[in-house]
Amino acid sequence: MSTEKSLGVSFPHVGPDSVEAVRRTTETEIRCRIYSGPRQPWQIDTGLHFFNHMIEELAYFSGFNIDASVKSPRYLLHHTIVEDTGIVMGRAFYEMALSRSQNTGIKGHGFSQGILDEAFVSVRLSLEGRVGIFIERKARRFGQVEDVQEEFMESFFQGFAQGMKVTAQIDLERADDPHHLWESCFRAFGDALRQSLQDDKWKKGGVAGVKGTLE
Repeated sequence: MSTEKSLGVSFPHVGPDSVEAVRRTTETEIRCRIYSGPRQPWQIDTGLHFFNHMIEELAYFSGFNIDASVKSPRYLLHHTIVEDTGIVMGRAFYEMALSRSQNTGIKGHGFSQGILDEAFVSVRLSLEGRVGIFIERKARRFGQVEDVQEEFMESFFQGFAQGMKVTAQIDLERADDPHHLWESCFRAFGDALRQSLQDDKWKKGGVAGVKGTLE
């Protein structure tokens, strides 16, 4: 976009250690800043308490500071908030991955498992420009988790995969409590994301595969 105030996505700052992304549509204005370094107090305000908490989990387990805010010129719809935040956050991590791949090289893939009491989730990520989200669910559906409809949590990961151009496989194995289920999921996703962006000098200038581009 030619100016930050245009509709679409703009990047006030892009670098290997920090990215700020802004996405404006007629429905929302979402800002996301991700940055490495010592852990800082995160500025997270999406208007949804449980979703704010899940972004905190993602930040903690990914090892990246994450600030995120959502505003709307008209009205805030929960599905739009969650999915669009995923898109913007994914774009921010995509830009960071591009920058790191040229500067230091990145691992490009990650796998992790998350547990909280009875809940268990596993996540696999591959960053090579192939967008895909595959969610397999063995845990029962709950309908609602705190102040958010449960299916909107899936929408976040769909949006994130779209924004980051990543293939994500998520197995929701078991849970008796929806809060425990999704917290386990965000923990595992964050850790897999951390692994994906780790330095790998062998792959400097490239990506997970050998095609040489994420496009």
